[in-house]
Amino acid sequence: MSALLLDANGDLLAWGYEARRRWLVQGAELHEAGARYYQGFKMDLGTQPEPGTFAPALSTAEPDETAPESANTTGMSVEEVTPHLLSMLLRQVVTATLEQITASGYDEDDLRWCLTVPACWSDHQKAVMRDVAKNAGLPGEDGRVLLSLEPESAAHYARVSGVRVVGEDDRADDDLMAPGARFMVVDCGGGTVDITAYENAPEGKMVEIARSLGGRLGSDFINRAFENDHLIDCLGGPQVLDDIRENCPEALLNLTDQWERVKLGVTLDQEDSSNLLIPTAIDRRLGAAGRKRLGRRQKSVNDSIVLTPAHMHALFDTVIPGTLDLIEDQLQAMSASKSDNARPDVILLVGGFSNSPYLQQAVKERFADRARVLVPPNPDIAVLFGATHFCYDPQTRARRSRFTYGTCINACFEAGVDPEELRHVTSYGAVTCSNRFSVFASAGESIGTDTEVTHIYRPLEDEQTALDFPLYATADPSPRYVTDSGTDCVGEVTVDLAPVMRFPRDERAVRMFMKFGETEIKVRAELVHGGQAVATKIRFHSNY
Repeated sequence: MSALLLDANGDLLAWGYEARRRWLVQGAELHEAGARYYQGFKMDLGTQPEPGTFAPALSTAEPDETAPESANTTGMSVEEVTPHLLSMLLRQVVTATLEQITASGYDEDDLRWCLTVPACWSDHQKAVMRDVAKNAGLPGEDGRVLLSLEPESAAHYARVSGVRVVGEDDRADDDLMAPGARFMVVDCGGGTVDITAYENAPEGKMVEIARSLGGRLGSDFINRAFENDHLIDCLGGPQVLDDIRENCPEALLNLTDQWERVKLGVTLDQEDSSNLLIPTAIDRRLGAAGRKRLGRRQKSVNDSIVLTPAHMHALFDTVIPGTLDLIEDQLQAMSASKSDNARPDVILLVGGFSNSPYLQQAVKERFADRARVLVPPNPDIAVLFGATHFCYDPQTRARRSRFTYGTCINACFEAGVDPEELRHVTSYGAVTCSNRFSVFASAGESIGTDTEVTHIYRPLEDEQTALDFPLYATADPSPRYVTDSGTDCVGEVTVDLAPVMRFPRDERAVRMFMKFGETEIKVRAELVHGGQAVATKIRFHSNY
């Protein structure tokens, strides 16, 4: 559980479920002492935190320029707070894990670590996550820490654990290991819904057959709607809820825990209402006027929050329609590569939210005539167990590039095609076109996990100590110019030539290798003459 409890100095009091338990039991006392409780912050990595991310301890107003105040975060930008919190949390996980592993007789150097990330994350977010891992004490050597896409990890788990058919008395189904099996993985967690699609190659490994899709449609957003919409309506407005958050956060946590338990049983054809008992501390904050207002709204019931079937449907509708639309888009993308004799498509539901009968029924109701809907046993642990399989033996042979990636070059000028304002004549008389898009990988292209794209680059000047060039991305599979609409500079690649400056300029040409088929984009470079490796870095912009 992504939860931290920090004291007024920003020092750790507890983490994980213990942090939540202590906040629930001692919230008022801890809050009075300046403690802060942080929960569910992973999805804000590399983004502006959503209102309510740091609830219930902190205000859910729009984020300011600086982070919530505690000693270790004061003065940090919003973008710096989440990596800081994640590093703190991960450091505790690493310490606890090493204690258990080394007690079993293994050495720290024997371990390979795997961190799971949403498929919808950008390359910048993945890079920040790798920095978080390093700051938490995980090894920095290549291959010691792997990043795994969460739906892909879940697919590994489902293939070895078996699956059941939704709505058919949990009938077993074992098609996912068969050659030619085509399946979509819909990973429904707390923060995101991530979707990937695969086909089993003849040798049994998975080949991605459509670009990954995803969105911030996890079950946490249902909980936020419960607080920020339903509770505000019931309790008398945002000021009342803010007062409760400030003065009795543990009571609010108790109320939201009741909703969490109710949520697990809500069905698509729900007929019964549910009552959530109002904790005493909240009842006192409401007072007689608040109870009277609540009673008028709920047909004289003023000691509970009443959730009618219509209320529950409205809460689920904050994420379910968007999730169904993503599945629809992925099914259409899968159909582009489907042969006439292909096996029926499968929709595999994984993640903690996939236990929801409401979600399962909604997916089956819409797609049962076009795909079989399956769920693995214990879908809430599918990503965790699958990541272990991935770390030990990755079973993905190829992935689809999300974007077209490339850099800016001068290419031969084509009269009648290239605009005159991009025409450039070099000092030696060559007529070139500037701002041309040199493609490394195309959007939607299937790229093997071991495939490396190779380019050779040369320094222009004798004193040049580095090769720097921008990295561009676009959804267009065949862009011509880096200035085309929809094309953005998403980062830079730098090749360090300082250690090889002793060579003549012509011998400092480098061969650069880029990999786009793995979870992360990777780059390395070596001298064309002699093959000496040279340091290479890739940096992604935070707005990408």
